[in-house]
This record gives sequence, C-alpha cells and structure tokens, in this order.
Amino acid sequence: MHVMRPLVLLLVLAAGSAGASAQSRFLQWAVEDARALGGQTFRFAPAAGASAAAVLMASRGIDPDFNSGIQAWAEGPVDAFLNRTNPLGGPSMTRNAAGVFAITLIVGDEKAQDAAFTSLEALVYSGCISYALKYAFGRGRPGEGFEPDHFRPFSGHSSFPSGHTTAAFAAITPWVLYYRTPVAKALLVLPLGTALARMDRDKHWASDVLAGGALGVLTARFLVRRHQGIPGGQARPQVSIHPGGASVQFRF
Repeated sequence: MHVMRPLVLLLVLAAGSAGASAQSRFLQWAVEDARALGGQTFRFAPAAGASAAAVLMASRGIDPDFNSGIQAWAEGPVDAFLNRTNPLGGPSMTRNAAGVFAITLIVGDEKAQDAAFTSLEALVYSGCISYALKYAFGRGRPGEGFEPDHFRPFSGHSSFPSGHTTAAFAAITPWVLYYRTPVAKALLVLPLGTALARMDRDKHWASDVLAGGALGVLTARFLVRRHQGIPGGQARPQVSIHPGGASVQFRF
C-alpha cells in the first residue's frame, strides 16, 4: 500500500500533464525509466548486497558512537533545525513533490518541469527499492532497544536503509543536478538535516542513513542523466569506513 499509492500518483500526474508534448514526455519517462532502473537494480543487486553487508559489518561497532555524538551535538539552534528537516522524508514528501510538479506545469518552465518530475519520480522509485531492502534486511531500530547487529530478514523490522533519508536526498538531488548553482547545491543541507535528525531521534543508525542517502542520490542521478541524454546513468559512491568514523562522497 505504501508503494502503490505513490506509483499511481506518479502515473496519474504524468498522464494528466498539460500539453500533448509534456504528456508524451512524462509518460514515456515514467514507463521507460521504471524498466531501465529495474534492469540496473537487478544487474547490480549482487554487488550492492555484498557491499551493503560489508558496510554493515564494518560499521556496527561505531554506529552507537555516531548516534551518541549526534545527540550530544544537536542542541539549541541545531535541534530546532533538525525538527524542521526531520519530516522532509516523511509520507507528505510525495504529495509536496507532486504539488511542486503541478505548479511547474502551470508556470510553463520546461526545465523546472523536468526537474520537478524527475524529483517526484526519484522519490517514488527509490522508495520502492528502500521498502524492499527494509523487509529483506529486517534490521532493528536503535530506539526500539536493539543492537546494531540485530537482523531478522522479513521480520517487519525496518531500520536499514533509512526511508526518510532516501526520500529527502531523492527529492532534492534532481534540483541540484539540473541547476548546479550555489543556491541549488545549498539545498543539500536539507536532506543532510533529515539524516542527522533520524540519528538524533534514535530512529536509525549511521549506516542506515548512509545507505539511504546513497540510494536516494544514485537513483536521482540515474534518472537525471537519462532525461538529459547523458550516457553512463549508473554511478558508484565512494564510501570509506575506518576506526575513527565513516564518510561517503558523491560526484555530481
């Protein structure tokens, strides 16, 4: 149910786009992108699964330290900022992205239309992948009293990856890639705030939000490059985990 509603909304908006050319373009994207993304997902699933397992094994010892550090740091203005960014990846995000897309149709700016539709599309498709991974891994959440190594596949536990972080990065990244201005790049502060908020509230481990951010960014980048006719839609983030911490880098 959580997956089907956004998918239906995406197809309805694509079919109802103002103008014959826009309608044709967005419907074509919605259908062909799903097929292409599905193919890429299955193609890289073994390698991605092995990488995810390695990251989880390597990070389980430092995940609690990350959460504790964020919770100690997030006070005052920082906590107020996290209160605002925490809902960014929630259920209302799909409706908000759809609303932005509808506004761009009224305004008539084709570049903004493409960015808005890609944002909505990335949000929906990355959400589908995220839900599948959540149930497959079955990781317990820190706020539920579980340790980082608590995995019960298909048990209903859903900590890995962070769906909020996935959605936030998936929705914002297309705007960054379409416009590439300092203001557009500054928007990445919002999904970063979502990721930090999920750790601050003990909803997720650091490795959960790291995986969620990677999933959101890579899905959005894949779609943007397809829509812009740029070859090499797939990308690989550079992830580094070491005794003192962890980091991830994305090339835009």
